[in-house]
Amino acid sequence: MKDFKNVIKRMGILFTALTVLLTIPAVCVYGEDTTEQNPEITAELVKEIVEHLSIYSRYDEVSQSSLYREGLLKALKDYPEIYESVMTGILNSIDEHSEYYNPTDTKLIQESITGTIVGIGITFQMGKDGVEVVSVIPDMPAEKAGIKVGDIIVSVDDVSLVGMNSDTAASYIRGEMGSSFKAGVKRKGEDKIIYLDMTREEILGTSVESHIFEDGDNKAMYIRVYGFISNTAECFKKELDNAAEQGIENIIIDVRNNGGGLFEQAIKMADYIVPKGSLITVEDHKITMLNREYYAEEEDTQKYNTIVLINENSASASEVLTAALSENDCAYKIGSKSYGKGTIQTLIELPYGDSMKYTVGYYLTPKKNNINGVGIQPDIHIENTEEPFDMSPYQEYGYTKVYNQGDSGDEIKMTKELLTVWGSYNGEINDVYDDELSNAVYKFQAQTGLYPYGVLDYTTQHELYTRIKMSKVVNDEQLDEALIRFGIKR
Repeated sequence: MKDFKNVIKRMGILFTALTVLLTIPAVCVYGEDTTEQNPEITAELVKEIVEHLSIYSRYDEVSQSSLYREGLLKALKDYPEIYESVMTGILNSIDEHSEYYNPTDTKLIQESITGTIVGIGITFQMGKDGVEVVSVIPDMPAEKAGIKVGDIIVSVDDVSLVGMNSDTAASYIRGEMGSSFKAGVKRKGEDKIIYLDMTREEILGTSVESHIFEDGDNKAMYIRVYGFISNTAECFKKELDNAAEQGIENIIIDVRNNGGGLFEQAIKMADYIVPKGSLITVEDHKITMLNREYYAEEEDTQKYNTIVLINENSASASEVLTAALSENDCAYKIGSKSYGKGTIQTLIELPYGDSMKYTVGYYLTPKKNNINGVGIQPDIHIENTEEPFDMSPYQEYGYTKVYNQGDSGDEIKMTKELLTVWGSYNGEINDVYDDELSNAVYKFQAQTGLYPYGVLDYTTQHELYTRIKMSKVVNDEQLDEALIRFGIKR
């Protein structure tokens, strides 16, 4: 009898502890109305219950992981509609680079990898205020509409992009070929949201462009890499071959504002420059047997004097390329410290047309450095500067006449000059209000939220003059420094 009483006492203590554990959160969960639950407190309650059961349940096979697993599987079976929410939670718990993609997002991500996209021609990263424009591809809808690096797209038509993940936001920016939308844009120095009209076009592998700078006998091939998609290495090689054919040995590779892309493309690009047999990068996994080292395999047919331009938005594959060239003593780095994304993601397709991207490892530089969260320091640090546009050659409008097609005068000539600076006019500079100027005025009005009708009224005159006066000119001192090292002055 005495022993039985002791058992009762022990059980009483346990039941009391359990009552305290479960009752206090329950009061917070339900409050006065037991039909409504606070999701955060409910989650905390489940966490406490799982912790308690994993300790006090007698069976050895009962653990926190087994309880969560069985509870999750039962919930998914009973409520299949929560699948996407569950997958999002699982992937997001790994790190900021791991994401779940529903079937629509999966299609978009696959398009971005192949390089064939119907969109507006920008690369971006998500910020707290929306889509932060990292780079603008020349001659694409975004550039034509007036989008600039540093702009933040906050809305598409009436849909706010604030708080979305990157691929959901991309799904609103991309769309059917020829379809149009109005983008709400927050721009540094502007108090109000700017609304720009854009028509989506097919963006075909425009990840690399080049330009030859020369000064007397000195020449340099400038190669801008906007992203790393399925044909970037191929396009890069063509530019290198073009340089070789012209006897150009000085190469400037610009990966500023390049957020990365396909890992293997950066490896191929490095292979074209570093000596055969050189270590390019290392995959570092949790399971050691999965680790892999990548070595240059291409024959050394051409030697280049190479400079790489980097900045705080150069990330991932951009850093793989930069580190491979730099640590193999094949390139000099100019600019500012890179972003510091040293992780590798893989994309796995799932049975419902959806997919998941998750971090599988780190990449290490040829000297086995992990730059994740650290970045790559340039050999010479230079920050580009900005200065106000020089308005001294332009006198403010007199606001005495509304101009239309067929009119002429000095203010019309000035308008053509200002719209050339703005980027919507590229015709002959004269004092005649022709069709081309009318179209440029129309485009400016549409870009700045004015009524678009191609007439240079007082409001448009004031808006144009004020915007140009407030604009900044970026001095690309990083590129200038690279060119000077090759004996070239712009």
